[in-house]
Amino acid sequence: MIPVALLVTVFLFALIRMAPGDPVLTFAGEERDPALLAAIRTDLGLDDPVPVQYAKWLSHAVRGDLGRSFQTKQPVLEAIGERLPATLELGAAAILLSVTISLVVGTVAAIKRNSPLDLLSTSLTLAGVSFPNFFLGLLLILLFSFVIPGRLFPPGGYTPFGTDALDNLRRLVLPAVTLAAASAAVNMRQMRSSLIEAFNQDYIRTARAKGLPERAVITRHALKNALIPVVTLIGIQLGAIIEGAFITETIFFWPGIGRLAVQAIPSGDYPIVQGVVLVSALSFMISTLVVDVLYAFLDPRISYGGSAT
Repeated sequence: MIPVALLVTVFLFALIRMAPGDPVLTFAGEERDPALLAAIRTDLGLDDPVPVQYAKWLSHAVRGDLGRSFQTKQPVLEAIGERLPATLELGAAAILLSVTISLVVGTVAAIKRNSPLDLLSTSLTLAGVSFPNFFLGLLLILLFSFVIPGRLFPPGGYTPFGTDALDNLRRLVLPAVTLAAASAAVNMRQMRSSLIEAFNQDYIRTARAKGLPERAVITRHALKNALIPVVTLIGIQLGAIIEGAFITETIFFWPGIGRLAVQAIPSGDYPIVQGVVLVSALSFMISTLVVDVLYAFLDPRISYGGSAT
């Protein structure tokens, strides 16, 4: 993970500096006095060559200091810490919704293969993958906030759970569904395929030949083995939650770190963008590590400790 994280920081730092726009001009406004521009550049630490800027930033980052926002002068970690709970709440709700739908519907579709229910789930899978989340989010806002009488769900905004739990949940529904739709569709399809493949294995035939109830065959034998590729997908999606939240949080005015980065991009607030992307990359790597550990739990044949006997 360490060399991967280092490469991420190199590409991240270089790509942000290659983006069009100059934060110095944003700060200066209409003023174009060379002396003022030079003073602002020095104050922001942008007067050094890019490799020197990277070395300074990395030396502070490994100590937990990601710098300060160009706009607000707030420490980046503090700004991320204030927005992270909202992103984690949205991400947890989306993952929970995605996993629940995919496991239940995917399992039923595999058991009732080629039935009308299976065909319906396949159609929903295609729709979930085909709709971009920005389009789905706007569609849900239009439908549930304006078209259906009674405004079932607010079109956006955020209320802390501790302030008003009911209003928090009402505002959480639409962005969580938007963020979960594509991953639920992919997971459901993978769950169905994996379970159908497991049903054709010899150990399933043996379990049925022994007279085990069909529920035990599915839950104790087929389902556990079919979960391995699904867990892989869920782990990847868990790490990518922050990436998906960039668009979803912007559409629904959700005050998470995704929206924080989107607001920082036009002004060239490099430290904020670098900090959010770095946190996103680290979350992706950690979730991948957790998935690797879960493999050994789900399949005893997988071992990471020495040679197999």
